[in-house]
Amino acid sequence: MLLENFYQNNKNQLISKLASYSGDQEAAKDAVQEAFLKALANRQLVCQMPERSIWSWLYTTAKNSLIDEKRKTARLINYDGYEDYEEVDPAGDYTTTIMVKQLLHHLPEHLVHVVSLRYYGNLNSTEIGKLIGIPAATVRTQLRAAIAILKKYV
Repeated sequence: MLLENFYQNNKNQLISKLASYSGDQEAAKDAVQEAFLKALANRQLVCQMPERSIWSWLYTTAKNSLIDEKRKTARLINYDGYEDYEEVDPAGDYTTTIMVKQLLHHLPEHLVHVVSLRYYGNLNSTEIGKLIGIPAATVRTQLRAAIAILKKYV
């Protein structure tokens, strides 16, 4: 019962602090809700803490969640369109960029898309799967297939 009472008494203050930190009221609400869900999942640990420590734990958890979501959103926005990949210089070296573009032309378009999201976008297989609507295991299979094809040309 401690967490439920703590939630009722402190959620607005947590949201307010995180909203002033991030400048986004809705994202702050989501982060606080996620932090309380994590607290419920770890109820035995959290309920043994002093009230001040619970506050700190929830604030830190919510803030980290907020930061993670902002980073993820920024990455997904930057890699939303296929045509943007051709402008990316992965190594800061235009010779490498030209070589990479030539190698990517040996792949089917759907594999180019997955490879670009993985290596230019730094997205993991779960994030790529969500973005393009396929299972993460399929993404990993496609990446292995692309690497196998590219090995023939390197």
